[in-house]
Order: sequence, then C-alpha cells, then structure tokens
Amino acid sequence: MNLVGKIFTVLILIMSILFMGFAMMVYATHRNWKELATQKQSDLTTLRSTNDELSDKIEQQKNALAHERAARRMALARLDSQVQEKQQQFEAKNQQYNELLAKERAATDAVLNAQRQLEQVTAQIKTLEDEVRTARNDRDQQFMRVTELTDQVHQAEGVKRILEQRLQKINEDFAAATTVLKAHDLTINSPVDNVPPKVLGQVVAVGRDSIEVSIGEDDGVKPGHTIVVSRNDKYLARAEITRVTPDRAVGRIQYRNAPIQEGDRVQTKAEIR
Repeated sequence: MNLVGKIFTVLILIMSILFMGFAMMVYATHRNWKELATQKQSDLTTLRSTNDELSDKIEQQKNALAHERAARRMALARLDSQVQEKQQQFEAKNQQYNELLAKERAATDAVLNAQRQLEQVTAQIKTLEDEVRTARNDRDQQFMRVTELTDQVHQAEGVKRILEQRLQKINEDFAAATTVLKAHDLTINSPVDNVPPKVLGQVVAVGRDSIEVSIGEDDGVKPGHTIVVSRNDKYLARAEITRVTPDRAVGRIQYRNAPIQEGDRVQTKAEIR
C-alpha cells in the first residue's frame, strides 16, 4: 500500500468517526414531540394557573395599592390639614412674636425714656441737694447770725441796764452836783476844763520817762492834767497826762523823787493850770 492509500485510509477512519459522532448527536437530540407537546400543555396550564394567581395577586396588589394610595391621600390630606394648622399656628406665633417684639421695643423705649427721666430727676435731685446744702449753710449762718445778734441783744440789754443804772446814778449825781453848785454859787456854764477830777488809780506800767496808769477818759482824765504818784503816803513823782484811752492814761514824768513801781498809788492833783 502506498502513501496515498494510507492517507485515504486515515481519512476514511476520521470521516467514519465523524459520522458516528453526528449520528450519536442526532440520536441524542431526538425527542418525542407528543410527549413534549403534552408536557408543554401541562406547563402552559401551570403557567396559566400561575398567571391567574399572579393576576389575582396583581389585582390584590392594585387594590392594596389603591387602598394605600387612598390612605396616603387621606394621610396627605391630614398632613396638609396639619400643615395648614401649623401654618396658621406659625402665623399666629409669628404675629405674637411681632406683637411681643413691638412690646419689647416699646418697653425698651419706655426704659430708655425712664432712664433719661431718671437722669434728669437725678440731676434735679443733685441740684436740689446743692440748693438744700446751700440753704442749710445759709440757715446755719443765719442761725449763727441770729445767735450772735441774740447775744448782742442780751449784751445790749445788760449794757442798757447798766446804762440805766448809770443814768440813775448820774441823775442822782447831777442833782447832788446841782445842789453843790448852788451852795458854791456856781452854774453849769462855769469853766472847769482844766480842773482834773479827783480820782485814784494805780501804776500799771513804768517806762523810762513815762508811766501808764489805770485811770482814763471814762474817769474824767484828759491830756494836760497832772497826777501824783505815791507809796504808803510817800510822795514819789509827778507826771503830766499826754495820752488817754477810756480806761488807761499815759503820763510824762515831770519830777521824780524816788523810783516808781507797778502798783504805786496814783491820784490827780487838785489845781487849775
């Protein structure tokens, strides 16, 4: 057998194997169409039953969906009603808020006005306190002035009583002096300017050439009068009055017989110059 025969033999073997495979495949795929139709009819019936069941379920689902939609619509209506109610409540609360805000603004304005009024009243009170303090000071000064004037009035009343007593004494002395003048054939117009009154006093201070004595103008002593200084009836000196005050007098020493001391006796010299 040559090469070609071998090749053909192999090809025939391969083709035989292929045809056998095809036959086996055809046999494997061969079916009984009647059984298949019966099975398909059974499947169709099952599918129709399933379809009916599914249709019922779909209808039930539709009904449930309709109920659910109705419930949702009712819920939405309730929610819408609640929303409207809440909106109305919100508007009412907003109105209350606006009213409260207006009241707060009014209260704030009132507080500011009250604060301004308080500041004004405080300023007025301070002014009044200053005025009261000034009035009190004036009152205290007036009271002190009244007290001072009252003291002066009391002093004046005391002086008045003393002057009245002095006036009474002067009247008595004047009556006595008038009697003496008549007894000595003198009148009230007789010159007595240079006649010193007879008074007694004491030396209160001693200078080099002068002395100060405890008698003065109220006692009738005048500049130009002569006074005599003595101690225990011992003649010490003589002085001429150069300056007088109501209760004091200063004399220039004209003659000194002995040292002069404070407390020495002083009397006017009864002579006319």
